[in-house]
Amino acid sequence: MRVQHMLIAGMFVLAGCSAGKDLPLAEQGVTDFHKKLDAGQFDALYAAAGDDLKRSATAATWDQLLAAVHRKLGAFKSGSSAGWNDNFTPSGHFLYLNYASDYERGKAQENFAFRITGGKALLVGYHVNSDALILN
Repeated sequence: MRVQHMLIAGMFVLAGCSAGKDLPLAEQGVTDFHKKLDAGQFDALYAAAGDDLKRSATAATWDQLLAAVHRKLGAFKSGSSAGWNDNFTPSGHFLYLNYASDYERGKAQENFAFRITGGKALLVGYHVNSDALILN
C-alpha cells in the first residue's frame, strides 16, 4: 500500500512539473491564435495545427468557421484565463485552456485543446460559445 501511495504522489509531482513548463506553451498558442484570427490567417492556423484537428475538420471547413467567428465577433480585444486542465492519457499529453474573451462585438467563452509533443503545443481543438455569434 505504501508503494502505491508513493507512485500516486510521484505522478502528481510529475504532472505539476509538466504543467509549469507546458502551460506557457499553450498560453502562447492562444495568443498566436487570436493574432492570426484577427489577421485572417486561418490557413496558417490550420497548417500549424495537430493531426487531431485536421482529422476532425477540412481546411475549407476550418476557414469557414473562423471567418464566421471573426465576421460576427469582430476583432479580439482581450481575454483572461478561466481555468485549465493538464491531462495525460494513453493517446498523449493534452492541455485544455478556457478563456473568457472580449471581442469588438461581444463576449465569448473559448476552449482550446493543445497536444503537447516535442516541446510544442499543437492546437487540436477549438470551441467558442457566444450569443453574439447568433445575434450578429
